[in-house]
Amino acid sequence: MTNHIKHHPKNLNGRDFFTTDIHGHFDLLHEQMRLHAFDTSKDRLFIGGDNCDRGPNSNWILDYIYEPWFISVRGNHEEMVLAYIEALAAGDERDARQPFEMLYFNGGQWFFDITEKKQLEIYQAFKELPLAIELESRSGVKVGIVHAEVPYNDWEIFKKTTNAELVWNAQAVAQWARSKYDRTNTDNVKNIDVVYVGHTPTQSGNVESLGNVRYSDVGSFFRNKLSFQEII
Repeated sequence: MTNHIKHHPKNLNGRDFFTTDIHGHFDLLHEQMRLHAFDTSKDRLFIGGDNCDRGPNSNWILDYIYEPWFISVRGNHEEMVLAYIEALAAGDERDARQPFEMLYFNGGQWFFDITEKKQLEIYQAFKELPLAIELESRSGVKVGIVHAEVPYNDWEIFKKTTNAELVWNAQAVAQWARSKYDRTNTDNVKNIDVVYVGHTPTQSGNVESLGNVRYSDVGSFFRNKLSFQEII
């Protein structure tokens, strides 16, 4: 058993919300928090990853990521930061070239404008993020959160995935896959009531549902818009 999925108990004191793919648009986040009267002392915000890159204030991430109300999974953009720093640490600049280009040309230019100390602090923060989150809503609904897609289309199988299988296949699906949305696949993810994902900007610019999956990336970095849903 691995620890790639973190469990959160029911919030008995406040409300739970979900957003995703902030991409540095913390101005949009604050706007939504204000509109929903978000109370940081008792409400929780679950995030589907991709907190940085492409947007204007990505370097603000350390102001949020350790806040108890800000609870994120690790998206592919957080993963690109990890890949770059770990390639550098391996000591071969040639091996670091590909992850550098992957990060830089996918909106990560900001990362190379900050100090090495701050880079490492962000790396450590991203390293601690789980691949997925499971929680119980106020109404008792079993909720899953992952950045892109649930591997195997089965939450329980995903939970039991070994480290070897994560490295070989499942992590890439969880962080990068778009096949279900692209194929308009309405099959429910098994063994979970509802799944919230991001990664793939919806065609409509609004949250879309296919089966029990809520596709919630509404395109913050090109539509100047952020979804913000209460988990009931």
